[in-house]
Amino acid sequence: METFSRKLLRVHALGFSLVLLPALLAGATEQPTAKPTDVPATVIAHLPLPQATGSQMLLQREKGKQYLYVQQAAKQGFMIVDVSKPEEPALLKRTAEANQATSGNLEIVSPDVAIAEAPEKTSTTLTSSNHPTETVRVLDLSDPVNPKTLETFNKVTGLLPDGGHGLIYLTNNDGLWILRYNHPSRFEPARKKPPCNSESEIQAMPPDCE
Repeated sequence: METFSRKLLRVHALGFSLVLLPALLAGATEQPTAKPTDVPATVIAHLPLPQATGSQMLLQREKGKQYLYVQQAAKQGFMIVDVSKPEEPALLKRTAEANQATSGNLEIVSPDVAIAEAPEKTSTTLTSSNHPTETVRVLDLSDPVNPKTLETFNKVTGLLPDGGHGLIYLTNNDGLWILRYNHPSRFEPARKKPPCNSESEIQAMPPDCE
């Protein structure tokens, strides 16, 4: 026969189970809180442009500033945007209004020199290899906001920049042209030599120093 103390213990155990059961059920259905994750990319600025854009963009750095060249539709020159502060881009100039200096495809070969290649629309003359000709302009970008044309070559059939040696090879109906520019390619900066001392002349001829 069950004693009074055992009945009392069983009642307390049943009450504890009834209290604990809802908490266990709630814990079983509650999902763990997801930890916030870092966003891998986000828009930091938007700049409406006055002209339709082409497919080419180039970055140019000069004196601590950074400029983005955005090609205009139909390759009619480039728009120049100051992106030194990416959160605050500023449109500076549309070069299509300045002698079409940058019309065509633009290739930056050094910090201060670029090449603009544009198909010759009015020319129907083909070379012996049936290759259409181009007009090529060599540009001075020492002032990135105001590109200037240094040389213009017409009926160009071939072009090869040699950034490692600061040279540009170009062919047209007049033959081969070789141009040299002052600054080495930004991808191959000139190595600064150590100062010469009395032992330098013995170690290497010519000495690898200045």
